[in-house]
Amino acid sequence: MSLADELLNSLSDTESTSRTADPTTEPHIAIGDDRFITVPNSLKRIAVQYDHDVETVTFDCPRYWDGLDMSTLAIYINYMRKDRVTGCYKAMNVVVDEIDPNIMHFDWTISRNVSMVKGEIKFLVCIKKADSEGNEVNHWNSELNEEMYVS
Repeated sequence: MSLADELLNSLSDTESTSRTADPTTEPHIAIGDDRFITVPNSLKRIAVQYDHDVETVTFDCPRYWDGLDMSTLAIYINYMRKDRVTGCYKAMNVVVDEIDPNIMHFDWTISRNVSMVKGEIKFLVCIKKADSEGNEVNHWNSELNEEMYVS
């Protein structure tokens, strides 16, 4: 019997082996006032190839930019895989920090589209607003981050 089989057999059926994101204990990806993104070392390997909706990361981002409340705008994570395929994720869970109202948090759940190809993931955060006719009213970008990868 292989070591992997032994470990799997040693798990009780009643033990929970799933891990969920807990923004109070997991490190966050931070966007500074300079727009640079800092990824904690523990999040640089964002996924294993073909993972799908099993990893959610939380961002900390300035809420205001020149008086504009960005927590009221649409937030997107635009990414590019190693094979140069691009994608976009719309953050739905946007909340203002309970302790510091100048900071907002939002989540990114990593889909199979992100993890399809092993290698580097480049991404930036785009925050924008359009009027009723679809014309862009506001558009803010973070700097590009190149520190994350899929193993």
